[in-house]
Amino acid sequence: MKQYDLVSQEDEWGCGAACVASLLGITYREAKNLVEDIKGRSVNAKPHGLELHHIALALQAEGVKVIADWDSAVHHPDGSIVCIGGKSRYKYEHYILKTPNGWMDPWFDLKKNNMVAKYRDDYPKGADFLVALIPVQA
Repeated sequence: MKQYDLVSQEDEWGCGAACVASLLGITYREAKNLVEDIKGRSVNAKPHGLELHHIALALQAEGVKVIADWDSAVHHPDGSIVCIGGKSRYKYEHYILKTPNGWMDPWFDLKKNNMVAKYRDDYPKGADFLVALIPVQA
């Protein structure tokens, strides 16, 4: 695996783990283990998914420092993991990763039992920016 490769989430609540995998250039399973060690339980366990700090601490453990930014006007450099929400096709919040190829969406079309990642030019229709984890030089 290389950094910014497409990584499909393998769990209903695994979008954050897939973004971590793509950013670090590791497999989904390796990233899932990292974030679940921080969360202390499965990504599918309640509360479902990952909070921002789970992702930030997992990245920090791998030497990637990030800062959280709630300003949607800020330029998001490659490596930014953005949490989107709102009245989009996603019922709950969803993480996507900014890459040189566009936004890596780990579950592009939400087809049941077909979690396939693809690159997007922009946020999914109807999605709002909520918060970003932006990589910084350590």
